[in-house]
Amino acid sequence: MRPAIPVLIVVGILLGPVYYAYCLLFSGNVVQTISMTERASRWVTDDGSILRFPNGLAYKPVPVTLRPDMNRVSLRLNFTFAEGNNARTPVELRFQATLMQLDHTVLERPMLLRVTRAGTQTMDVGPLEIPYPALYLFLLEEVGTSNLVSAVSLEVIEKIETPVRPIVWGGLAMLFVAAMIAIRDAVHTVRSGRPG
Repeated sequence: MRPAIPVLIVVGILLGPVYYAYCLLFSGNVVQTISMTERASRWVTDDGSILRFPNGLAYKPVPVTLRPDMNRVSLRLNFTFAEGNNARTPVELRFQATLMQLDHTVLERPMLLRVTRAGTQTMDVGPLEIPYPALYLFLLEEVGTSNLVSAVSLEVIEKIETPVRPIVWGGLAMLFVAAMIAIRDAVHTVRSGRPG
């Protein structure tokens, strides 16, 4: 193997997948953590609006103040599954996360959790850009009902870094070049090893 191949692979992984994952999953600061406990099929918001959830139960809507100086923002949900709810085959739980500003839906995301054992699963809603400061309403609806989720917490994360696309593409290009060199060398080795 040529010495350049391991170097290209390591640098390509760092600049491509690792850098991209760092920006989306590990950058930013948690500025607020909110426990979500109460569930119902109907909620009345502070402005008197009635929200109905005919397909299941929804957690109590959470008001969140978001501002442009927090960009980019992500909303991270931590689902905790209680002891004693272990399953031999995965149980699928479906949720719908919605972020609203007044009666306008800013972001909507369906989520699927596969639960096999007690513990915690994390799902991110976002990242998103906040155009102006306002009070937003975060809704989390469980499609159907289950007793597997023992607790849910919402983390508001600010200043999520935006991956620089040329860096990510450069890393992926290095991985591609390393793969092409390795394939070419392997083909050359096989051909040169054949009896004449």
